[in-house]
Amino acid sequence: MTASDQGARPARRAGTLTLGVVLVAAGTAMLVSLFWPALEAERLLKASPLILILLGVEVLFAARGGGKVKYDWVGMLLCVVLVGAGMVFYAAARAYESGAYTQVYDCSRWADETGFRMEYEYFNGFDSHTLYLEKGDLLRTQASARSGALEAEVSGEDGETLFEAATLNGERSFRVPRSGDYTILVHGRGAAGGFAFERIPAAEEDLEAPAEPEAPEAPELPPEEDP
Repeated sequence: MTASDQGARPARRAGTLTLGVVLVAAGTAMLVSLFWPALEAERLLKASPLILILLGVEVLFAARGGGKVKYDWVGMLLCVVLVGAGMVFYAAARAYESGAYTQVYDCSRWADETGFRMEYEYFNGFDSHTLYLEKGDLLRTQASARSGALEAEVSGEDGETLFEAATLNGERSFRVPRSGDYTILVHGRGAAGGFAFERIPAAEEDLEAPAEPEAPEAPELPPEEDP
């Protein structure tokens, strides 16, 4: 064996440097997150394109270095795995950014047999509540949207739709045609604001209605004197 052979370094496989850096970085991030719980996973996911950048730099330097990197099937498989991991983490970061993984936060929800209310800073998903309504009741809705959109649908047990709104905003009231359970389904699309569904029984509605003023009595006329 010659001195040149003894000093020659074996060619390393493509992607091994990138894999080592990714493992060190991921382990460090996990360790830091244990001591710093406020660290958001979104920030780590946003760094995922660095995997592709580092792999590309490694390939470029390998080509410039005169063939010190071995491109066998193991190396190519390693590169494919790294590229796939980078793309998956990138897609997860985009989904997290758009709110696909977050349904609702900063939310207060209240629901019972008289109504259904929610206040939220972010609502991106579905929620529902079932109310028993008597024939003649009013279902009053109030909604305010600071951003995004809110859709709503109220349907009965037989699937009959009481009302459907592609954009629920402002105040509206609907008369219940028949007694039964009615399901309120709301769909937030990145919405911020709040809504309320309130049942007003027919008897209470009559009490809330202002009384009609009574007609004033006609004044009595003095009797006519005989001429």
